[in-house]
Amino acid sequence: MQGRGESGTRYAAMSDIGGREQNEDAYFAGRMDGYHVFAVADGLGGHASGEVASRMAVEILTEAAREGLPETSPAAVLERAFQRINAAVYSYNQERNLNAGTTLSAAIVSGSGRCWIGTVGDCRTHIITSSSVWHTRDQSYVQDLVDAGVLSPAEAMLHPKKNILTQALGLAARVQVDLDRAELAGAVLVISSDGLHDYVPARTIQEIVLAGDPDTACRRLIGAARGAASTDNTTVIVARF
Repeated sequence: MQGRGESGTRYAAMSDIGGREQNEDAYFAGRMDGYHVFAVADGLGGHASGEVASRMAVEILTEAAREGLPETSPAAVLERAFQRINAAVYSYNQERNLNAGTTLSAAIVSGSGRCWIGTVGDCRTHIITSSSVWHTRDQSYVQDLVDAGVLSPAEAMLHPKKNILTQALGLAARVQVDLDRAELAGAVLVISSDGLHDYVPARTIQEIVLAGDPDTACRRLIGAARGAASTDNTTVIVARF
């Protein structure tokens, strides 16, 4: 999937099933009421109906954005959307005696390049320039160890418990959304499921997205995940501003 927005914004999105029987990732990339909206959701592997939960997350997010933008602030739209998603998936589970869940990272970007980001779980939004890579904080057991200084980021990528989340959408009645804000002028936005960033180092992601157009970058990132022996579903969105 490719797209072009106003002011020279270009973006592309791609999803790969990897070594799994089905793709439990879902994504959205498009324009809405003067903003760009990007999102990647990863249904929890091994849980019943993870693909349903990730699809619900993306559908409810885009519905909330259509309802709220531009009258409501993007940060409030994201908070409202995430809480609505959590309630919907939690209710779905309660009615069916299931434990479906999903992670989600979503970004709303204004025409001037101001970006609002919401995250639950370990999908990541990255902001990449030639001199730096910033990304959202994973809500995970291993990230807590990194924050405490017990593990380095490189050690975290190899940790056997790297897939244990401290939060996900739909598994509890309450959820804490991490909200961030950034400026994207001159930067590249990358949103990915953990099939990419759990296997491909940040420096490699940076080199790939700075070397070509978004569509080529998506293809190369998927290829890098495969080359790094990722067997997970892998979804990436790359947007240049």
